[in-house]
Amino acid sequence: KNDKNDWQKRLDEAERKDTTSSPEFSSLSLRREQRQREETKMIATSSRSSSAVSTNTSRSSSKFVTSKKTSNTLRRTRNRHNNSNVCSSSMSSSEEQLLESESISDMPPLELDDVGIERIKLQKDGWETYKYQNEFDCNYISAGKENTGPIVVLVHGFGAHSYHWRYQIPYLAKKGYRVYALCMLGYGWSSKASQEKYCMEYWGEQVSDFVRTIAKATETDKAFIAGNSIGALAALYAASKGAPERTKGLCLVNSAGNFEPNAAPGPEKKTMAQKAVGTAQDMEEAEENNTLQGKLRVAFGKLAAYGIFYFTKIRIKTILNQVYDNDVDEDLVRSIAMAAEDPEARETFYAISLAGSRTQVKPRDLLENLNAPLMLLWGENDPWMTPTKAERIMEIKPSATYSPVPAGHCPQDDNPADSNIAFVEWVETVA
Repeated sequence: KNDKNDWQKRLDEAERKDTTSSPEFSSLSLRREQRQREETKMIATSSRSSSAVSTNTSRSSSKFVTSKKTSNTLRRTRNRHNNSNVCSSSMSSSEEQLLESESISDMPPLELDDVGIERIKLQKDGWETYKYQNEFDCNYISAGKENTGPIVVLVHGFGAHSYHWRYQIPYLAKKGYRVYALCMLGYGWSSKASQEKYCMEYWGEQVSDFVRTIAKATETDKAFIAGNSIGALAALYAASKGAPERTKGLCLVNSAGNFEPNAAPGPEKKTMAQKAVGTAQDMEEAEENNTLQGKLRVAFGKLAAYGIFYFTKIRIKTILNQVYDNDVDEDLVRSIAMAAEDPEARETFYAISLAGSRTQVKPRDLLENLNAPLMLLWGENDPWMTPTKAERIMEIKPSATYSPVPAGHCPQDDNPADSNIAFVEWVETVA
């Protein structure tokens, strides 16, 4: 406490004397920011572990929230948390938060999770749709279209969908952001389009189109793009190649992809389906030959994909729990199972299993060509995409902001409190 008082007095004195350019001021400022971040994490962690207190305390505003306003909000959160541990008081506060969504006219229905954090409520039939390539119905969730803050586009990972950003959509919209989370083609509530030749370039072009046509980003009103897992690669493609002139910043969330020098395109490690099915080139050659051997090869590949699809379908919760720090809730499991019920889901799984072998673009090339500010939001306990990968990315982009959070492969859903705070802090430094 004495140490804090000492450096705070010195910092105030430096500000009064207008010596803010001195090395000492820079050091003191850094210490203040570090202490504020530590206090923020303490608040978020204690709120996450308490079933009576809600962490989502953002106050809706039509204006973009500045750093000063964020600090005030966090101070109010701390004070309310310290002074209110009574269940009835917390429930009243939670109800107030839900009522606040009424001031955002396009906010989807909300609910509180079992620890009182606000999120989008699961809907069986999805949310909004748009026509991609004038042919395919693609689903997305949006909120805060009339806000005046930055545009944020959110891209899900393999097997997931727009609902995987259920915690970010209301949180960011209430802070003044215009938020859009899409379902890439073949996933979630979007058309399965099993006949399409999926690859990373395909999804990257869809994200680029979404940024332009649905999020309506322009060269003067650019978007922040965030993606998780393979969605991070699609986001990277859009920010680096597909729509760089409309990208304000890129956030990679436990990104997939091989960023090693001279790495080949495609996945680092083949999945079970990719090993069993084979490459897209093999399957296409077998179909073109139209021989008995070719037909058998295609039939075997599809049967292998179907078998893995059904095996995965009954193990959704088990697989998710392997890469989450916290227990996975039933709504998330049900949301993924819903997509698997689509009549075309089985064929689409086969088509998607060939995507890696069709991909020609190299993640490292995209990263080296990226000109926008970069953030790495990383679940540090991810067994798939470990922090070692983040270190490799930082070697290529040393100016990137690295924000590790205690979470697994999907920190935005596994630890939304820390993830939301870290993301907003970064956006404010860029915007």
